[in-house]
Amino acid sequence: MPEWISHRGFCLGIDGQQQLRTENTREAFAAALEWGIEHLETDLRITKDGHIALCHDPDLSRVSGDSLRIESLTRTELSRIRLAFGERLMFFDELLDDFHQYKWILDIKPERAEQTLSALNELRQDPAVDRFLRTQARYLLWDASHQQQLTSALPDASCLARQGACYRAGVAALLGVPTVGAIEQGQFYAVPPKVAGVKVLTPSIVRRFHQHDARVIGYLPETHEQHQQALRAGVDQLLTNYAHLIASEASLV
Repeated sequence: MPEWISHRGFCLGIDGQQQLRTENTREAFAAALEWGIEHLETDLRITKDGHIALCHDPDLSRVSGDSLRIESLTRTELSRIRLAFGERLMFFDELLDDFHQYKWILDIKPERAEQTLSALNELRQDPAVDRFLRTQARYLLWDASHQQQLTSALPDASCLARQGACYRAGVAALLGVPTVGAIEQGQFYAVPPKVAGVKVLTPSIVRRFHQHDARVIGYLPETHEQHQQALRAGVDQLLTNYAHLIASEASLV
């Protein structure tokens, strides 16, 4: 069975419909763990005073109704803000305190990524943080220069294929010419269930990646049927907002 990864934690109720928690919060990550998922994903942004906050968007409008930007506020100011369900914004040191034993995908958002990466590197002075960043985390970066900055400081960092590489490799696999897309041995590629209405996450596509010793992450299936599609395709990992569906994994395949 593939490894499930909780995308920004589990924000829904047991029915998978009603939202009960805010993404990227302690409460959302804890909820995912309750379903037995031990691989988590989050987004990192730098604050005005150099702390690392867990937030997908540049501002808080979607998660709190406040349009102030993460980069324009200090940690103290951000800590005063209540999110949609009463939670507080989480910071990277709190992730380390509460969830360091789990595996993580760290999505380094492109806005001020240089500063975010520098702050991560500063934290490596603590041997426990250095070990976490080397052994527990994988990284998603949106610009080649940001990935170079990371790997210059942390040569053994595990970086997932960026968006363009995933697109090229997926098209090549779909056309049956994987060498055109330069599918890299050992790399993880995110493949969604559909692109422009065309089903792309199929057993034959996944086999083409595997023939090149590459791995496939089923990327954010939205429905029960799309989860079933990803699992039956033979993905290696499944990135999902619907952690509760892991309870019915056997029936999905």
